[in-house]
Amino acid sequence: MATISKVLVISDLPIATSLWGRSITQPFNFVLELNPDRGIRRYTELLPNLVILELDCEPLAIELVMKFRDEITIPVLMLSSICSYKFILDVYQAGVDEYILKPIQPELLLAKIKAWLRRSRVIPHALLNSISFDNGKLIPAERSILLDDREPVHLTSLELRLLYCLIGRHSSTVPTEELCQRIWGEGKGDVMKLKNVVYRLRRKIESDPAHPQFLLTVTGVGYQFKAP
Repeated sequence: MATISKVLVISDLPIATSLWGRSITQPFNFVLELNPDRGIRRYTELLPNLVILELDCEPLAIELVMKFRDEITIPVLMLSSICSYKFILDVYQAGVDEYILKPIQPELLLAKIKAWLRRSRVIPHALLNSISFDNGKLIPAERSILLDDREPVHLTSLELRLLYCLIGRHSSTVPTEELCQRIWGEGKGDVMKLKNVVYRLRRKIESDPAHPQFLLTVTGVGYQFKAP
């Protein structure tokens, strides 16, 4: 049986349920979250294939797009009635994949959703094999890493993808450009985004993040994972 795609819709509109509950009929599992502050947490719980932000508050919209782009690689769409050129440009620069101006016919919206789900090539974590190394194990299905005798460390999607790329190279250095491409896709990542993921990950797995033992920087080249 084919897996049903999950779409997380985060809205700040109290009438959102009329669109997502009755107007759209689809072969997907739509999950509606009416509290934007819980958006990232709901994503972590659901691990959807697509995120749709239905927001008409400009500062909140930009903030939420940036937060999602720091954590996930799946497509993020923005659905809004704001037609300001500057706002739309800011949303794209923050990392949204498509801005959809309302009103829009439900049939056209559904067609766009289907197109983005087809375009997404994100491999589900559960399909990635676990990787064992000296004194530890990376478990993609649980989004966690075991190091020495410590408790499992929970990882974000980007942290997991970074470690999967590095640990799979068996202590070899992976160039920065290759990591950006493999984590975010062609043309979507950059050096500063990668540095931020490395910074957050070191705070989770290193006893002394300023002097890392596992996640090492190879100056001018990239990064490597080394099990002490």
